[in-house]
Amino acid sequence: MKKIFLIGLLTFLPFLSFSQNKIGILAGVNGSTLSDGILKSFGIHSNSFSLHLGAVYELDFSEKIAFRPKLIYSQQGDREDFYDNIKYQTSYINIPLNFKFFNKPYILAGPQIGFLLDTEKREFDFGDLKSLDYGLNLGIGIDIKDFFVELNLYQGFNELIAVKYEQTNPFRDIDIKATNTVVQLSFGYNFEL
Repeated sequence: MKKIFLIGLLTFLPFLSFSQNKIGILAGVNGSTLSDGILKSFGIHSNSFSLHLGAVYELDFSEKIAFRPKLIYSQQGDREDFYDNIKYQTSYINIPLNFKFFNKPYILAGPQIGFLLDTEKREFDFGDLKSLDYGLNLGIGIDIKDFFVELNLYQGFNELIAVKYEQTNPFRDIDIKATNTVVQLSFGYNFEL
């Protein structure tokens, strides 16, 4: 945990030396799953929702482009059993390195890395997940005075676990290459520096 905190601090430290930018806090809900590859077999189910909270920093490059990294604690994973899902509940420290384009509304895009903190395996144990996750984050948002609302989609690129097993139906084998897929609705508040 100390190592992850240090990595996050070192990521944000160079940006804190600039004094004319924003820092903020955010919290919200996730709809997440360990999907079968990139946007395959993805479904948000009634028990797939969890929470996230974190901090955001905004460094303006111009009037319409800014660098907007975040440090987020995020609960992820599946909470329901389906034949093509791995039911693991996970916790991550995620670092989205987004760029913000335009102002009202704005678009977010950038890479994200995540560090696995905890895994709770439910029903079946398909093995351990890789501790490092990386992928692409896309989103939209709007500022309302000092408040903001954002909707983000994260798709992991690295295969966290590979599962192959036979069902009771002899005509159907299951072959899953699990990646993180997360839809995130965030509410936050910005402080002027």
